[in-house]
Amino acid sequence: MSVNFVTALAVKSFDVPDKKRCPENAEFDLVTVNDYSVARLILGPGWRWSESIRPLEQTELCQHHHLGFCISGVMEVESSEGLRTTIRPNDTYTIPPGHDEWVAGPAPFVAVEFLGAASFGRRSSRGVHARF
Repeated sequence: MSVNFVTALAVKSFDVPDKKRCPENAEFDLVTVNDYSVARLILGPGWRWSESIRPLEQTELCQHHHLGFCISGVMEVESSEGLRTTIRPNDTYTIPPGHDEWVAGPAPFVAVEFLGAASFGRRSSRGVHARF
């Protein structure tokens, strides 16, 4: 197993992201600090992975691992086995590959993700994690 160490001080703002992706009804702001990619997700009401991202990812279900923190809004997640959960403000979450997810309610879902961030919403990533 590899071990990651923070070796230098680094600060970046989502106000000036290194990369921005804007698929349908969504905004993914990406920053990289040292060797770590972090994303801010802003998913609009009505956004659903299977409708908005599946054509880009070209997989039946989302194949990304997610580790994140919800700032606002509500997200529903359903696994390939039919397990469902709800992510709400101030929840920290992990989601394994093989799921669909959608914004529930009238407010955008805003979260910061620490795993799965760099490749989310990238055309034809097929769930493969990569740095930009």
